[in-house]
Amino acid sequence: MKNRQCNRSGPSALALTMVAMILCLSVGLAAAYSGGPPNGRTDAPGEGNCTGCHSTFPLNSGSGTLGVSGLSGLYDADQDYDLLVSLDDPDASRWGFEFTIIGDDGEEIGSLMSLDGHTQTSSTATRTYAKHTSAGTQNGTTGGVTWTVRWTAPAAGSGDATIYIAGNAANGNFSTSGDYIYTISETWAENSVSAAPMPMLAGAELKPNFPNPFNPRTTIAYELASTKSVRVTIYSLSGRLVRTLVDGTRDEGRHEVQWDGMDNHGLATPSGTYFYRLQAGGVDQTRSMVLVR
Repeated sequence: MKNRQCNRSGPSALALTMVAMILCLSVGLAAAYSGGPPNGRTDAPGEGNCTGCHSTFPLNSGSGTLGVSGLSGLYDADQDYDLLVSLDDPDASRWGFEFTIIGDDGEEIGSLMSLDGHTQTSSTATRTYAKHTSAGTQNGTTGGVTWTVRWTAPAAGSGDATIYIAGNAANGNFSTSGDYIYTISETWAENSVSAAPMPMLAGAELKPNFPNPFNPRTTIAYELASTKSVRVTIYSLSGRLVRTLVDGTRDEGRHEVQWDGMDNHGLATPSGTYFYRLQAGGVDQTRSMVLVR
């Protein structure tokens, strides 16, 4: 009789065990994705995007903006470009991204390298992906965030390169509900010897700073093909805005501005790598520099 009673209670115990396992798996999946999304969620040809899991809202339906800077229009073979991915959304407080760069054949072109603990890379047989880490979700940060990843352009003759990016502006509830997903793509043509100078094509060009490395001052130069509204800013390696150097209208020609290593509050910044960014009309370019105190 006792055995029959134990047998009758068996299915109930098994059901409870299965429920517990499902809950654990669900929590584990959410935690794993916070440490970086699965490969193949960039909306590139043959791929899906993050709305497969974060399905509350349609793709690109939020009021936020996803963008990339650091390269505009053309790339030079075998050159390094520090790509600054930016994502903002007034309703978000946790963040994620993934991108891949592919050629006309649909396979990886060039190579990607993480620059800090906020980003990582992972690969399949044909593509490499840059994406956030757990620290890179920057939980609790409101307004917007940035991530920086280095792309080394391919050898000469490789042709066009297209970047496909997905961004997750999450609400920080540690689930897949209530998050906005954005995607963009941008194609860069390979530069050639006969190509016109960048200022003629883009309307503005950000020059290498000098000296670099520097202590404590460096000069940042840029050229404008016509009068434009200009913004020159400094960012830390983690993507935090450090200093706004220029914010206003500037005439056609060459301009120079100095950075003294101080932030917007008048405090000295520590040694390290920083990014300086030019936004002028439709041009958005970023370069890196090193402060050594």
